[in-house]
Parts: sequence; structure tokens; C-alpha cells
Amino acid sequence: MSLASVQYERVGFQARYEQKLHRWADAIRLTRFPLIRACIGEFFGTMVMIIFALAVTAQEKFLENHTTFSNAFISGTGVTMGLFISGNMGYGLINPAISLAFAIVGKVPWIPIFPLMLCQVFGAFCGALTVYSVYEENIRWKWDGALNMESGLIFVTGPTVGNVPALIDQIIGTAILAALCLAFGDENNFKVPSYLTPTYVGLLVMSLVGALGVNAGAALNPARDFGPRLALFTIGYGEQVFTHGDYYFWVPIVGPFIGAIAGAIMYELSVGIHLRGVLDSHKLEKEKCHLSDL
Repeated sequence: MSLASVQYERVGFQARYEQKLHRWADAIRLTRFPLIRACIGEFFGTMVMIIFALAVTAQEKFLENHTTFSNAFISGTGVTMGLFISGNMGYGLINPAISLAFAIVGKVPWIPIFPLMLCQVFGAFCGALTVYSVYEENIRWKWDGALNMESGLIFVTGPTVGNVPALIDQIIGTAILAALCLAFGDENNFKVPSYLTPTYVGLLVMSLVGALGVNAGAALNPARDFGPRLALFTIGYGEQVFTHGDYYFWVPIVGPFIGAIAGAIMYELSVGIHLRGVLDSHKLEKEKCHLSDL
């Protein structure tokens, strides 16, 4: 058999194989089910984000080599990677607080919000279980098999201050996050290309974790803390995951919701509605309404 005929056979096999792959993909494609597709995107995007954030914390604990920069950098990178996964699948939010805030200011529809939020928490839950399965042997070796909150703080945030200062910290941090996320996505502002938005959001999270991480760990995301907390509870850590730090568990849930809603509303009231493009489109709509009345 000649070399040319061998190459022809290889090309023919490759073409047939690709056709089969396309047929299999068409059979399970979810283009007709946008909500399911968006939920899958939020689940996997949040899961990837959590794996990055928790794995770097675990390594710092084991190596006893904590640096704020490494934690902030990897956490921000995880957000970027998660957004790249979830973005074109639906809405690219991977944060229940941001999801609710965006719905309130009209950036995303209300109908899918609560299913998306559940998938985000479940993604964080599975991400935490993944990291635990990777580092279980090290965790049991370092803490002599005890499942205590020293190892638990690999997975959840913990305060170095009281609950009220920690709550204020979370509100301010998440307000900044929500406002700038709206700015990045505002087509009437600097017109950031959509393919760059995940990178900008990752840099923003990296900056917030680096600047506001001391008081309360800069969760900035209810799923980032609550999902892993539920995972620890199911693993066997028990009720200490909720009682630790004077029942601190509610702070990284409530704080980000308040902060994200406040930040989104403040951005729209102080910047969003005043941008030139918004005014021009509003004027055009009024002219259309006037013409339709004639």
C-alpha cells in the first residue's frame, strides 16, 4: 500500500470519527433548554472557582508558607477560569449575591435566578469535596486524624474580628465587586470586550482578596463559603462548622447579599443611568412612542 493511500485512509477514518462525534453531540445538545444549559454552566464554573480557591489555601496550610499574594492571585485566577467555563453557557455569574443583585437592577431575568443560585451552591459543595478528596491524607496526617476547625478553615472563611466588623467588611467588599462587575459589562461605559470580562473580574477579585482579606477572609460570595460549609458538615465535621467563631457562618452569606444589592443599585443610580448611551437610547424610545401616537 502506498503512502498516499495510507494517508487517504487516515483522513477518511478521521472524517467518519468526527461525524460520529457530531451525531452523538447533537443527540445530547441542550440548545433547546437554555435554563438547563445555564445551570450546568453555573455549576461547573463555580466548582472550578472553588477548587482553585480552596486548593491554594490547603497548600499554604500544609507548607506553612502563607502569602497574601499567592492566595489572592490563585483565587482571582479561579474566578477567571470559572467565568470562562460558565459565560457562554448562560449568564456567567458564579455568585448568588451577584446573581440576585443583577436581577434587581434588570441585568438578568428573574425566572432563572433561583435555580442558578442553587446550582452555584451545589458547585461550591462539589468543589470542596473534590479538594478534600485530594488532600484528605494530608489533612488527617497534619491534624492527627481530628476533623476540627483548624483544618476546616482550609475550606471556609473565618473572622479575626467580631461578627459586626466582619459583616461590614463583607458588605463593602461585595458592593465594590458588584459595582465594578456592572461597569465591566456596561456597553455604555468603556465597552470592555466580553471575552476580556472574565480576566477583569479575576483581577478585581484578586485585588479585593489582597486588600480586604484579613478581617473575614474576603468570601465575597455566599456560595464560596456556604457550599464548602455544607460539604464539611456531610464529611463529619459536625455542627462546629456553624457554631465556630460565635456562629460566624451567617456573615459570609448575609453580608455579600446586602453588599451586592447595595453596590449594584449605587452603580446604576450614580453612574449607569447617567451615561450618554443610556440617555440617547431613552430619547430614541420616547421619539418612537411619540411617532406611534400620531
